[in-house]
Amino acid sequence: MAFTLTKDHVHSIVDAATRGDMLPFMTAADPELRWVIGSEKKDAARMTGAYTLASWGAEIGAPLRARLKDGVVKMNVTSVDVIGNKAFVEWNGEATQLNGAPYNNIWVLIFSEKTGKIVEIREYLDTALVQEVVQTNPL
Repeated sequence: MAFTLTKDHVHSIVDAATRGDMLPFMTAADPELRWVIGSEKKDAARMTGAYTLASWGAEIGAPLRARLKDGVVKMNVTSVDVIGNKAFVEWNGEATQLNGAPYNNIWVLIFSEKTGKIVEIREYLDTALVQEVVQTNPL
């Protein structure tokens, strides 16, 4: 039976992530997932570039969390749309940087799925804000 991407399926992944439960996302992610943030070109200051799931965790997720007071961005899904095998997810999130400044960003992630697995994510966000977090909260 062919897999059909639905809003309910996407919500089952992203809503769990907003509660800190990453298991549905990790289960849905293809081991060879390609994750592109803002641009194909890697820029450590803005945390942009193309990553695998593992390299995203090491090069983006962990260094960003280390610059936040609780190591967590409180996320809220504001919109989910599905067109064919692509899901468009809009999030907003709030956190406090180690320096006490707010880190309030908005993301749009486009998930491309094949046979029920996320094979690519294209992520768009305020990379200037990310650069500010990196520059003003040295590790």
